[in-house]
Amino acid sequence: MDYTKLFHDQRAFKRETLDERMKLFGFKNMARLELFLWDLELYLQIQELLGDRVVLKGGAATQFYLPREAQRTSVDIDMVFCGTKAEVEAVLGKIEEKLGTGQLFKFREHVPRNPRTHLPLHTYFVDIPSVLAGRDGHMPEKSHEVQELKIEFIIEPERWEFTRKTGENIFAVDSKWKYQILPVSSLFADKLTTIGNETIGVQNDRMDEQVKQFYDVMMITKHCLDKLDVNEVYGKYLKRVEQEWRDRKPGETYHLEAVIVDVRRQLYRYSMADSGEDVELKKYINDFKGLYLNSKVEFTPQAVACGAAMIRLMYDLLSRSAAGVS
Repeated sequence: MDYTKLFHDQRAFKRETLDERMKLFGFKNMARLELFLWDLELYLQIQELLGDRVVLKGGAATQFYLPREAQRTSVDIDMVFCGTKAEVEAVLGKIEEKLGTGQLFKFREHVPRNPRTHLPLHTYFVDIPSVLAGRDGHMPEKSHEVQELKIEFIIEPERWEFTRKTGENIFAVDSKWKYQILPVSSLFADKLTTIGNETIGVQNDRMDEQVKQFYDVMMITKHCLDKLDVNEVYGKYLKRVEQEWRDRKPGETYHLEAVIVDVRRQLYRYSMADSGEDVELKKYINDFKGLYLNSKVEFTPQAVACGAAMIRLMYDLLSRSAAGVS
């Protein structure tokens, strides 16, 4: 492919560069590091065409607020877009024309058979080039120098606020480019809605995703507490909670109290992660650490238990405000 058409320098995508950054920052899974680099590249390609109507959210956006030693890899791109699905597909078509060669950069829409939410969410998969092949670098045995990325757009009727941050402090690449991402208070409120596995959050049949989201909430709480606007988090969280409830439970009466009880229940489970009794949770914590984190991050059952207690304290403050308790 023609690397001159990319925002990031070609050297960033070379195997030796990825190997250098793995050793520098303590990562063990080159495939995941490479995917995160392509997350950033494809987002810039999309941002260039959609302008200030698209905003990066999710795990990729979270890493811009964390110190390098706490950052994790991400295998998908989550965005909010003020526009239409037709506009999204027109932009993806332009990127295909610009970068596509062979099977690369051909966007394939994914429509779930049993969607868990009624959000205007549009998901696409795309093959990107890889410097890895075979078993090397934790790639599937039959891979042929290709990896697959997942891209999701949530269509919104109004533009979302954003801030612009460079990638100069990102583990995967030293980048001068500016990425439009959710402000940290909005991002934290959005991430909080992933907790509460029986109401609005990530359910227990997706424990890998649940642990990943917990990690982001834990790290924002730990590293960005002084940057959070509690009133803004509170307001945006309440709005998102109700939206998630109505999307997942159409026709059911909205009960904020049920969500609060559910969140507390899940946080209690995580706060007991170091007891040794929850074998399932311990397994997913260890799996997540091996796939997404660098060796310098302390993400053990003991760290998870402490993190859950910290999040519970903040959440109790928010829920007391929601209940009108001063």
